[in-house]
Amino acid sequence: MLLGDMLRSCLRRWYFMLAGLLLAAVGTYLTYTSVHPSYESRASIVLIPPKVAVTVGDNPYLYLGGLDQALGVLQVKVSSPEISGELVKRYHGGLLTVARDATTTGPILSITATADDPASSLKLLQGAEDLVPSTLATLQAQLKVPADSVITSMQLSADDSPSKVSKKQVQATATVGVGGGAATLVLVGLIDRLLARRSESKPRTKEERSKVREGRGGGEHGSRVADAESGRRGQRPVDSLRERPSNRRRVGAGEQGPSASRQPGSAAHAEQRLELSPASLDDARS
Repeated sequence: MLLGDMLRSCLRRWYFMLAGLLLAAVGTYLTYTSVHPSYESRASIVLIPPKVAVTVGDNPYLYLGGLDQALGVLQVKVSSPEISGELVKRYHGGLLTVARDATTTGPILSITATADDPASSLKLLQGAEDLVPSTLATLQAQLKVPADSVITSMQLSADDSPSKVSKKQVQATATVGVGGGAATLVLVGLIDRLLARRSESKPRTKEERSKVREGRGGGEHGSRVADAESGRRGQRPVDSLRERPSNRRRVGAGEQGPSASRQPGSAAHAEQRLELSPASLDDARS
């Protein structure tokens, strides 16, 4: 079905089109109100090298290059369900993402906390920030790292207010709206075709059937009347001519009028006049 045919079908069946669009609009609104937006908070934490790795009086930030391995271990540990699982379950729609900051080459940990409401998002972020130093200390304590060689962490940034994320809401709403509109177009086109086929196969109305019957009956009756009239027209001269021999016989039998007594052979002469050739009969029929 071409687009032009679909548009013409929608114009012909505009009431179905209107009903479908109204249902699609209602479904879109219900989807928009049922799918709530989420709220997202971010924080960044950097690892600080131990004292023994920094020259006395030098800047610690110049020695961040050797902490990438420690950052990877910390990321895996904090993201594990045994560490952050209980924290995430406290908040409805909670989601915690701990990953290395892809925007820099330093040992910076990026934390993203997502929840269904702003307050839950901020609390989840705060709990994740508290997990990082405690988990880092636990890992080093298990290995009995000396105090001078202990790696520490420091918060770089954290959101004071979460940002609203409407991606899922917009995607669901757009899917329902566009899908409902497209389904309405297709259904209206199919309905129009079905109704058109049904109207073609539907028996004619009484008026149409009576007109057809009258037309057929009039044609047959007219043809019969015409045949009868033509037959009568063609036979009348012949019948009248065939009836004349009786008069001829009467004349030949001796009935003589005043003219017959005066003209010799009047009976034979009358017979010659009454006898017609086949050509004259054909002319009489025509």
